[in-house]
Amino acid sequence: MSASQKTSGWRAGLAHAEAVSCLGETLSETALLLRAGVSGVGLTDFVDGQGRRVMGCASPALPPDLPARERLLALAVHALIGVSRRRAAQAHPRPDRPPILLLGLPARFALEPQSYELNVAGRDFVQRLSAALPPPFAGADIEAFPFGRAAGAIAMARALQLAESRREVIWGGVDSLLHWPTLEALQQRERLLTMENVDGVRPGEAAAFAMVTHEGREDGWVAGLGLGREAHPVGSDGPCRSDGFAQALEAAVAPLRATGRRCALWALDASHERHATREVQNVIARFGDVLDPGTDLRLPLKELGDVGAAALPLMAALVLQDWAHGVARDEFAVLAAGADDGARGALLLAAGDPAAAGARPRAAEPREVTA
Repeated sequence: MSASQKTSGWRAGLAHAEAVSCLGETLSETALLLRAGVSGVGLTDFVDGQGRRVMGCASPALPPDLPARERLLALAVHALIGVSRRRAAQAHPRPDRPPILLLGLPARFALEPQSYELNVAGRDFVQRLSAALPPPFAGADIEAFPFGRAAGAIAMARALQLAESRREVIWGGVDSLLHWPTLEALQQRERLLTMENVDGVRPGEAAAFAMVTHEGREDGWVAGLGLGREAHPVGSDGPCRSDGFAQALEAAVAPLRATGRRCALWALDASHERHATREVQNVIARFGDVLDPGTDLRLPLKELGDVGAAALPLMAALVLQDWAHGVARDEFAVLAAGADDGARGALLLAAGDPAAAGARPRAAEPREVTA
């Protein structure tokens, strides 16, 4: 079955993706170097409690001594400028109304855990970003999703609600763990990856965005989406069962199971932590019926560092880039990411151009989005 033949499940298209990461100032640089096996790991300017410099994955586009809030702003603006340039290159007409920016953010910007409402720092960041948006996106309505690595899936659920709004929608996220309170919290919980502690998180930073479109010239389609919540996330006393990921993936891969199809391209947000490895093992065990034996299993955060709220948009952008250059193993891709607090999300993406076959994507029915 080709991607263009399966039309009933198409929800929204993705196009004009751009990203900045520790491996490059553009999506194409990041994708090329990641495929080549290059790692962005290096010593940062942060020093841990034992006086040793913290290993991390910092963006080469930013000065190493740039404060955390400035890093976030610079990363987001850099990637959004790239999206605007890619969009302009295809000479799309300028819409009458400003776009909507669905913005994944670090969980530290939430007023309360698992809350959509931003705290003072979060509101300040959104205001500063609004003032710094590139001209094509000036005046955009910004909706923030401060859910860490789960933010991309929750923001995409909102994007599907907007499918029939005729508004341009920008989807993505930005995050940096190169932020001393974040690093200190990881260290106190013995979750910071060091030479002595191999069971930990390697801090990273990135921004990735794409346009959610319905114009027939998309680089990929959102064919499935699922959200879930893990009862025993990292740090919990309970056993790691991966029920949250299973819940999210069950919904996302439903179109594959409906046609008896397997997918050979999977990207998960696993880090170097044992808990993350267990979750990958559990996913493989539960979804063997849709996991192709020759699957290209990607764990990009091992090389890019934990990029937080940018994780799912960045993984999606990398898949779109591989499809554009014909180097992907499959015309479908399964992506999954989860936040430390237990929120989980999964996407099923599909390549191809349904418009070329006379098909149009079907908008999702509006529904309430929960974390």
